[in-house]
Amino acid sequence: MDTHFSNTKTNLNWAKRNLDIRLLQIVAIFSLITVAVTFFRILYFQITDEKEYSLLDVFLKHFIVDWIVISFFMCMVAIMTRIFFEKNIRSVYIILFHVVVSLCIGWVFSVAHSGLLLMLGEITYEQFKFYTSFDVTISYINTTFLTYFGITSVIYTYYYSNRLKTAKLQRALLAEQLTDTRMRVLKSQLQPHFLFNTLHNISSLIETNTKQAQNMLNDLSDLLREVIVLKEDHFNTLAQELYILQKYIDIVSIRYSDHLTITTHIAPNIEDTRVPLMMIQPIVENAIKHGFTGNTEALEIAISIIEKDDHLCIEIKNNGTPISATLYELTSKGTGISNIMNRLDALYHDNYTFEVENIEHWVIVSIKIPRYHKSTVKGQL
Repeated sequence: MDTHFSNTKTNLNWAKRNLDIRLLQIVAIFSLITVAVTFFRILYFQITDEKEYSLLDVFLKHFIVDWIVISFFMCMVAIMTRIFFEKNIRSVYIILFHVVVSLCIGWVFSVAHSGLLLMLGEITYEQFKFYTSFDVTISYINTTFLTYFGITSVIYTYYYSNRLKTAKLQRALLAEQLTDTRMRVLKSQLQPHFLFNTLHNISSLIETNTKQAQNMLNDLSDLLREVIVLKEDHFNTLAQELYILQKYIDIVSIRYSDHLTITTHIAPNIEDTRVPLMMIQPIVENAIKHGFTGNTEALEIAISIIEKDDHLCIEIKNNGTPISATLYELTSKGTGISNIMNRLDALYHDNYTFEVENIEHWVIVSIKIPRYHKSTVKGQL
């Protein structure tokens, strides 16, 4: 009993591994077209020769029986072709196999076709020997040869098409994995960078203002829930990003007191827009860090986020020390701007803009990204 179950399971596994139902359906349809052409050819000559015939008899012998026999043999060829693909058989052996089969298929078909008619009582044994003779087989070899290679071409086209689709899906998967890996590395850089800077701010207040240090530490504990335990997705809603930003502003406001003013302008109905994780806060942090490097005593930072032409436009400007370095120089040092640029490139490729410029007394960082949807995120090999 156990052995029978094991054999049955093995047969099912073999069938699942080697049978492609969609291909078998295509082969059956193509075989149906082939036998239909043969059926109408024979029927035409039966009519023009003015011979007595039975439409049902012709239909049975030259349509139903032909279709069953051809479909069976071509399904076997389809299975062999799949095995060739999986075993990576050398092309010369595959060609040799098909040439031999194409030359023999006419006789094999005649034996199967005539044998089936013999069992059904439609022909005599003498007719069976005639139909399976060498002379008859040779007389039809050109037709059987072309029919065989016609259906075989369909089979190979199907498998090569599937192989191309599979390769394309694999490339897309590898690209997605590459992007995902790259983003994980960048996130692993970003989180400690933000955390260590914040802890440094707290440590500077511990001796001078213990109460403010405690308040900042409480704000930090709330912020860590959003920053440290970031979800696997590389995006946040704009509302969540603004929450993180506000917590950060609460922390730095304690340290800089009245010397720092931050204002925000957020367009309505865009809170659910998906934006890259931790993109806005590092720019504000960078603006504070570099804004106070000169003689700036009172730093103003203005944040504006609006929607324009299906894109999200983010502008963060400050009145601090002007930027003298180029964007390339800014991205070549540190993990702030360069990290953001790398993440934007990984997520959007060329479908975004990032600019840093001095306009009048403002240092302006401008970012333009598409409103997030699934097809936005692409990978490239």
